[in-house]
Amino acid sequence: MIEAREIKDGLVLHLDSDELEASGGRCAENGSNRVEGSLFFVCIAADEHTGNWVPLFSGAGRFREPVPNAEKSGRPGWCEAITYFHTRQVWQAPHAAVVDAAIAGGDRSEPGERNALSEAGVDRVYATIFPDPAAG
Repeated sequence: MIEAREIKDGLVLHLDSDELEASGGRCAENGSNRVEGSLFFVCIAADEHTGNWVPLFSGAGRFREPVPNAEKSGRPGWCEAITYFHTRQVWQAPHAAVVDAAIAGGDRSEPGERNALSEAGVDRVYATIFPDPAAG
């Protein structure tokens, strides 16, 4: 089970989106595009109390960009799988909500064996979702 003190940028957890919302998480994308059910999410920004999480998918689709496998670490199923992140869906959630959603989502990672995205991978996801207007 994940503990709130372990939550940091790059952490990848299997979360139940309904529990995430019920426990205080909020999705920036409202309506029919909001992800439902249990799936992997990556934390792209965290402080002591909250984090921003982006859903991950195994298939290509609208508003999805690939995550390079070279940027992954953790279990082989995560590191070797083709993965896409959603460019328009960011969830903000207190760490307690993430812990609840990881339990409900059946996250099976353990301390020392957490799935993660490298700093460069997190930077790529963040810059895609929140482009710097000054970069032109």
